[in-house]
Amino acid sequence: MSVAPTEAFSNFCRLHYPAVYASARRRVVDRGAAEDIASEVFRVAWQHSLAGQELTVPWVYVVACNLIGNEYRRSSRSRALTDKVEQTFHASSWHHDDSNGDVRRALSMLTAPEKEILFMAYWEDLSGLDIAKVLGCTPATAWVRLSRARSSLRRHLTPPDGSGEFSAILTAPIAERFAPT
Repeated sequence: MSVAPTEAFSNFCRLHYPAVYASARRRVVDRGAAEDIASEVFRVAWQHSLAGQELTVPWVYVVACNLIGNEYRRSSRSRALTDKVEQTFHASSWHHDDSNGDVRRALSMLTAPEKEILFMAYWEDLSGLDIAKVLGCTPATAWVRLSRARSSLRRHLTPPDGSGEFSAILTAPIAERFAPT
């Protein structure tokens, strides 16, 4: 008697999920990221099996390795953005004893869409048109979203006494890249 595809997939997941999760957990620092990677592996595996492809343990580990690589790159971009903001922050006129911690806390308080648009604009150095294409919106909408993300970051960076000038942190050249061509 043959096993239904969904039951076969469920059995495959039950059997291999713990090992895939453990593998991801050994390679990434964040437990949540490891859980996300393992879940994504089996989401991709489900699509693979729906397409009539055979699921094998080596194939699942290749997918896991690719997703772990994606996590390394995402984490690296996040650190690079934090470092870039910190460097610019240190070059600005306001210096605070705990500025590294302040910048890290400010970035951690932003929403995922705010972080993403800041990544695209400042770390990946995408043009306004490119950001709009990625977001699936007009350049004007992308500009508004970037402006709001910058304002949110600025709010989180403002010292309690309200002093400080943050114009050097989020620089004007971004506006030039959003100018109509």
